[in-house]
Amino acid sequence: MTSPRTQAQRTATTRAALLDAAIDLLDEVGWAGTTSVAVCERAGLTRGALVHHFGDLPTLLAEALDGHYARLARDAAIRRRPTTMLEAIDRTWRAVDEGRFKVVIEAWLAAANDPSLGPAIAPVIARFAKLVDPADLLPSDLAESELYLVAREAMLGLALGRATTGGPLPHERAVLGGLRRLAADADGPGGQTTSTVPADDAGVDRRP
Repeated sequence: MTSPRTQAQRTATTRAALLDAAIDLLDEVGWAGTTSVAVCERAGLTRGALVHHFGDLPTLLAEALDGHYARLARDAAIRRRPTTMLEAIDRTWRAVDEGRFKVVIEAWLAAANDPSLGPAIAPVIARFAKLVDPADLLPSDLAESELYLVAREAMLGLALGRATTGGPLPHERAVLGGLRRLAADADGPGGQTTSTVPADDAGVDRRP
């Protein structure tokens, strides 16, 4: 016989359903489409449940984004620190390509366009920025490289393009291939490059 769930378990289940629904909607329909009504419908809950557990939608979204960041940060932490420029570029692109990065882009754009979101969203966005901050990602000799900064901005541009078009861009492979060739040249023959993203896979959408 199954024991009845405790109040704490019911609370945790309800909160998790709302948080998961918020991230799913941010990824699928963007910030504008992630309304209180849409989140509650996706979670199969009432708006009263959202208000009871989070107070308002911005607070829910901030907590959902914080949980999403924590998952990405855990994934990044278990990977070996890049030691070559090519590894650094591949590591950064993997975060953009595999981490539902549209969620991050949507949060950045929303906070920039709506100052009222700042108090709730800005601290979470600052944590996301550390995922592609060369000072946190790379050894000092690579972190100060102009090439990495150019490559990072190009990859963030691709991420923004994905967010606005809903999928991979037709020129991704060419851009990423060019960045990887520049990185390999910068590393030189002694770079001991061990790429984490095969050259013929760069720019392939890996989202489920």
